[in-house]
Amino acid sequence: MPLTTWLLAIRPKTLPLAVASILLGAASAGTVQPGVLALALLTALLLQILSNLANDYGDGLRGTDGAERTGPTRALASGRVTPAQLRRAMIRVVVLTLVSGLVLLTLALGNDLIAWFGFLLLGALSVLAALGYTLGRRPYGYSGLGDAAVFVFFGPVAVLGTGWLMQPELTATGGWSALVAGLLSMAVLNINNIRDLDGDRKAGKHTLALRLGLPRARAWQAGLLALALLAAERLISGWGVVALAGLWPLAQGLNLVLTREGAELNRALALTAKGTLVLTAGLALGLVTA
Repeated sequence: MPLTTWLLAIRPKTLPLAVASILLGAASAGTVQPGVLALALLTALLLQILSNLANDYGDGLRGTDGAERTGPTRALASGRVTPAQLRRAMIRVVVLTLVSGLVLLTLALGNDLIAWFGFLLLGALSVLAALGYTLGRRPYGYSGLGDAAVFVFFGPVAVLGTGWLMQPELTATGGWSALVAGLLSMAVLNINNIRDLDGDRKAGKHTLALRLGLPRARAWQAGLLALALLAAERLISGWGVVALAGLWPLAQGLNLVLTREGAELNRALALTAKGTLVLTAGLALGLVTA
C-alpha cells in the first residue's frame, strides 16, 4: 500500500495538536525528563493517529465522506483502502499505543500503584474516545459532543497528565496551559466542522458547528481563539515572547473562516494547526527557561 494512501488516513496536518499539548504539559511542570517527554509524545501521536484512522473508517462506512466532500480525500471513501485493511491498521496502532503507554508509565511512575491505576484509567478512556468519535452504534461525534471531547483530551488530560508524569502536582500554570491547548484544539475541530457543514447535514452528523449554524459557528471560532490567547497571556515570560509568532497564522486562519467556505477552509485548518504549535512551543520555551 503506497505511503501516500496511509497519509490520507493518518492526516499529518492535525498531528501538531498532540505535540502542542505534550510540549506545553511538560513545560508547565517546571522540570522536563527527556525520556518521559519522548514517550509521552509518541503515545499522544499514536492516539491521534488512531483517532484519525477510526474517523476515516467510521465516516467512510456511514457515507459521510461522499463524492461531494469539500475536505481532503479520505482513504476508505475513495476506495484506496478496504475496511479490512483499515481495521487491521487500527488494531496495530492500538497495540503500539498500549506498548508505548505502558513503557511511559513504567519509566515515570515506578511502583506508585495509585498513580498507575489513575493513568491506566485515563489511557483506556483515551483509546475509547479515539475510537468512539465516529465508531459504534452511537458515535459521540455525530451528537455534537466532539468539541467537548477534544477540549478534555487535548487540554486537561494531555497537558495535566503530562505535567503530572514530570512532577506529581497540579499547578495554576498547568491549568492555564490546559486551557490554551484545549481551546486551540477545539478551534481546529471547529474549522473542520464548518468546512463540512453541508456534507454533515446530509449525513446526519450533528456537529456543534451544524447546531450553531454558519454565522454563530464563525463567531464561536473567534471566541475560542480570543479565550485561548487570554489564557496564553498568563503564561508568557522571558523567551515565551516568541509565542507571539503563532499569532500571524492564527489570524490568517481566522480571516479565512470568517470570509470563506467549503474547500477554501482546508488552508485555514492547516494555518490554525501551525499557529497552535508555534504558540504553544513558544510558551513552553518560556516556561522552561524562566
